[in-house]
Amino acid sequence: MSAVRSMLAAAACVAATTAAARALDECMPSGDHAAVTRCLADADRAAQYDLARAEAAAAKAARDLDAVTGRPGAVAAHARSKRAFVEYRTAQCSLVRAMYASGTGADQGALACRIDATRGRVRDLQP
Repeated sequence: MSAVRSMLAAAACVAATTAAARALDECMPSGDHAAVTRCLADADRAAQYDLARAEAAAAKAARDLDAVTGRPGAVAAHARSKRAFVEYRTAQCSLVRAMYASGTGADQGALACRIDATRGRVRDLQP
């Protein structure tokens, strides 16, 4: 049974580091460590802006749906989903940071994870 756990742990490691690869891949050509970090910070600001817009649009759609149907539910469901996403993103990116074993790329890996998760959420919220 421990062999299965080891394989599952290895798969989680791969998944955690793969999740961070996209934003890192975009920023790695930027240059040295500081330039990559600046690139990631810029990408994070853009992703957060896009998320705020997508969340606002989803909230409006939920309010409109509740108003049209006369039944509450969509607004509350959106609020729960929004909170759950933030909790998931925080936990997932903490895992990514931990998988770097506090190496010099840990902060970049965690930030890239945040960017990739945020971009995924934006895609999920689009109609």
